[in-house]
Amino acid sequence: MKKVKVDNSLPSLIGQASRLLTNQITKSLVEHQVTAEQWAILDSLWGQDGQTQQQLANLTHKNKASITHLIDNLEKRNLVQRVTHEQDRRNKMVCLTPDGIALQKPVTKAVKQTIKQFTKGLDKKEMKGCKKTLKKLVENLVEG
Repeated sequence: MKKVKVDNSLPSLIGQASRLLTNQITKSLVEHQVTAEQWAILDSLWGQDGQTQQQLANLTHKNKASITHLIDNLEKRNLVQRVTHEQDRRNKMVCLTPDGIALQKPVTKAVKQTIKQFTKGLDKKEMKGCKKTLKKLVENLVEG
């Protein structure tokens, strides 16, 4: 196996890990015709169906234009639909369709396999420390 030279700076390591994981998740989801970014939206909806675009943007750390584009594409595939909010007609709720619900099991399985490959060789203690550190880094930037 070819040894890859890795830049050891924190931004580079985080960026490389993120890009490689995103690319690998997208590869694992090709047969379902879902990208890693679309999976993030679907996964949020599988956790809590019926969210606003703003809620999804906040959860996925995407801007409004990106979220709109992602939801448009999911809607074209009949995986989600926009529904008028009952209390605030100006807001649209993004809801799963039956096709979107049906994708949960196979897509989640594919993503779990990819994450298993990504974290191979890390024990529970290392994973806990890694998650704790990454969470703190994200919080630092989100809190500004």
